[in-house]
Amino acid sequence: MLNLDLDRSVETCLDPEQMRAHLQPLLAPHGTVEAVRIAKAHRSASRRRDPHPLLALYEVEVRDAGGAAPRTLRCYGKVCRAGVEAAAPLAAGNATPLPALAMLLWAWPDDAGLPQLPRLLDPEAARPFWGEAARAVEAVRYEPERRATLRYTRARGDALYAKTFSDESGAAIHRRFDWFWARAQEDAGAPLVARPLRYSAGDRTLWQDAATGTPLRDWLHRGDAWLQPLARAIATVHEVPSELAGARRHDTAHWLVEAHRRRQKIVRALPALARRADGTVAAIEQAASQLPAHAPVTLHGDFHVDQAWFDGGRIVLFDFDEFVLGDPMQDLAAFLVRLPEEADAQSLGTPWIRAYAQHAPRLFCPIRLAWHLAVQQLLRASRAFVFQVPDWRAEVERRLAYAEALALQAQVEGAR
Repeated sequence: MLNLDLDRSVETCLDPEQMRAHLQPLLAPHGTVEAVRIAKAHRSASRRRDPHPLLALYEVEVRDAGGAAPRTLRCYGKVCRAGVEAAAPLAAGNATPLPALAMLLWAWPDDAGLPQLPRLLDPEAARPFWGEAARAVEAVRYEPERRATLRYTRARGDALYAKTFSDESGAAIHRRFDWFWARAQEDAGAPLVARPLRYSAGDRTLWQDAATGTPLRDWLHRGDAWLQPLARAIATVHEVPSELAGARRHDTAHWLVEAHRRRQKIVRALPALARRADGTVAAIEQAASQLPAHAPVTLHGDFHVDQAWFDGGRIVLFDFDEFVLGDPMQDLAAFLVRLPEEADAQSLGTPWIRAYAQHAPRLFCPIRLAWHLAVQQLLRASRAFVFQVPDWRAEVERRLAYAEALALQAQVEGAR
């Protein structure tokens, strides 16, 4: 467990009303803090692996002395374990220490890991592509010190996107989009992607046109027109040349290590669930020894309903950041456990799963799918704590129960 003082600090940092008082002195030059919203939180109970028990993104409404409408400022904070502050990369930058909370705080867009952000937020950054400056630039995704996605718009309504990184990973992602773009031009049934424009090494930034279509989430209950295209889309991902996936592998050994790590997170957060967590991991381990063999293929690595749109009978795919080599059943399981009302979607015979089995019969294996569903439910259980989802304690227990039942199912099927 965290020490009591740090526990209290974390709880304070997760309380918007208390943070309002702590943020007011820092933001006084901008006006009066009227409201604080926690846009994102990442919590960790691991002392060894993570020196920061809480990372939080705050959206702060501030009203200036003139009484104009409030504006929103974004602040990012890291709670630091003892001794970490001096070694933190931001300590020498624009971060402000809050000793009472053991926190380092900085305002958007200052970010030591992404020093290119201020340049990219200039509307002039769009000129090389449009011949004119953008009308507006906004961040649609931001992972402090790691990456950000920016959207540029102009008066006639079209958009341009930039994904920028703290390292050179954007170059590999650009090559993946190039592969899919070429495939989509050759094959009228292949999945679509937003057109890749270029990768700028100087800014570590991937540039793309806007995608077409509408979110797949909106189509889930409109019939089954999306089933076959989505099955073909993820089967196409599994055909991507392995060199585009890179060297990372998610094999069975990887997931067993990860299962034990997630069990530790859960037990630290909720010691009362130790027995259930132990039983779940034991069932996953036992089932692993009976899994049929498979050849690793390229995986999406973060496949869920919000990674796809639907456009004229074709799927549009997004986010090629997490490509990895592994079992194709991992992608199917990750998609299923994050579906809305996913408790009703655990059957291995759902229409979408049957459609995938038709498109890729050599890759499909119901036993391995049940096992990966168990692993993914365990991951979701631990993330309920990490991301502080509403009623996270009940969510952890529910997900653990799903994981254990699925692991036992895989174990029975594997023994036949």
